[in-house]
Amino acid sequence: MYGKPALGSVLPMAGLTAAPQVMPGVPFARGLQEAAGAGFLLYCTAALVIIAAKLWFAVRNTPDHSTPAPGAPAGPSGDLP
Repeated sequence: MYGKPALGSVLPMAGLTAAPQVMPGVPFARGLQEAAGAGFLLYCTAALVIIAAKLWFAVRNTPDHSTPAPGAPAGPSGDLP
């Protein structure tokens, strides 16, 4: 019992390799697999769009280093005291 596989676990695999269209759950399983693949692609696309938007906003909102902020000293670009 422990060394040999049970007869019920060997026969379905043999039947699946012989005639996969005859098994009642195979078309349903294929549909589930296709839906899962489409869902995964949709998930990856949404994640990529969110990451791209975050990067775009991060680059867009970086402070411009050429002009000082209002009220900030002008820096070493001009008159010395």
